[in-house]
Amino acid sequence: MPANPYTLSIPRPCLTAIALAFLATAAFAQPKLNAPYTRYGLGYLQPQHFIAQAGMGGQSIAFHDFAHLNPINPASYAFLNTATFETGLNGGQSFFRSDNDRLASASGNMSYLALGFTLRNPINQVLEKETYDWQFGAGLSLRPYSTIGYNIQANDTLPDLGIVASDYRGDGGTYRLAWSTAARYKNTAFGVNLGWMFGFSNLENATRFVDTMPTFNNYFSTAYRLNGFFIDAGLQHDFILEKAENQGAPPRKYLTLGMTAKSRSSMDISADRFWLRARRRLPNGNYITPDTLLNETGIDRKLILPGAFGVGLMLVKTNSYRLGAQYQYENWNAFRNELTDERLQTTHGLSLGGEYIPDDAAYNNYLRRVRLRAGAWYRQDPRVVNGSQLIDIGGSLGFGFPIILPRLQTSYLNAAFEFGSIGQNAPIRELYYRINLGFCLNDNSWFYKRRFE
Repeated sequence: MPANPYTLSIPRPCLTAIALAFLATAAFAQPKLNAPYTRYGLGYLQPQHFIAQAGMGGQSIAFHDFAHLNPINPASYAFLNTATFETGLNGGQSFFRSDNDRLASASGNMSYLALGFTLRNPINQVLEKETYDWQFGAGLSLRPYSTIGYNIQANDTLPDLGIVASDYRGDGGTYRLAWSTAARYKNTAFGVNLGWMFGFSNLENATRFVDTMPTFNNYFSTAYRLNGFFIDAGLQHDFILEKAENQGAPPRKYLTLGMTAKSRSSMDISADRFWLRARRRLPNGNYITPDTLLNETGIDRKLILPGAFGVGLMLVKTNSYRLGAQYQYENWNAFRNELTDERLQTTHGLSLGGEYIPDDAAYNNYLRRVRLRAGAWYRQDPRVVNGSQLIDIGGSLGFGFPIILPRLQTSYLNAAFEFGSIGQNAPIRELYYRINLGFCLNDNSWFYKRRFE
């Protein structure tokens, strides 16, 4: 057979360089955004699914694939046939609209960094001419969980005081580092994520009485660090609708039922708080007759994150298509932050999506081997503004571009375009789009037993 004209070969040293570059980016990159609603709760809750699932509207609870990672349901690691390294970047823009104002804000950051692998190499099973009822997988992932970033100025007119100017600023966020492990017996898999959540946030609030003197102005500041353990679990079962022609090959058609559960987590908070009252602020930044009303350091408090539950179904025809739907519930009524008296609301979410491969075996027509993805979602947000819970409605389009690496192991360049709106009935409505780009690099030589005769 002639060489595939669309094959791209990447040497192993280049793969190592790519991996190290992304590791450096993950370690030092900080998200940049100006989104007013991130001042509520923990800020904007980042999507936890990877880019392959993002293109399908976030389908992840019932998703498993031999070459893609899915830490949302750790049971999926038991279906891996390769060692897989995944990373992604995102960038986009939000447009905020109120009755009187318009604001455009761009943002971008590292999406995730993950490594997963099977503990039983499929090459060994072929050479040994054996099949096993039990399969095992594991992995490590680092993902942003929430992001805070806002810079807001607001003016109000009060009787006898005139114009009161308020400035709100905040930045920071949280991250999740998780170890995933999974086991599969025949068509049923279960897995667990054990992880560490950490982050830092800085919140500021200043009030200035513009028209009256010598009325006191106020400046508040709270900086806190958060960390703690979390655990969640997942289950997936394949109902075989059409068996494979060859023994040991994946079934031709099956229906996957997936479930996930996340326990309530208690996080430790260490905070510093500062409150300054002053007559007036000078152009050089100093205050006239300042009076420090509060200066506390090393405050130890607790933050409670809620439990969650999800269920999904996905119909799959191997190397042809997959169609899925899922429902997610999170009990944000149980959220508590002892630094504030803020309350959040329970959320429900529903999403639909799928993937289509025109012809996985079209070696002389690259475009027919590209994976086409699409999806849509309706998700409640736990944040409440003016008594109304925020709603996120949107859709996505995605692509999976296959890349042939050494030893003919297929990897993928994944892309997803997401668009939607948040807060349709809130004072400020957000319209947004995000562009996601990521690599899924596969290598099936891990745990390969080399034989010498």
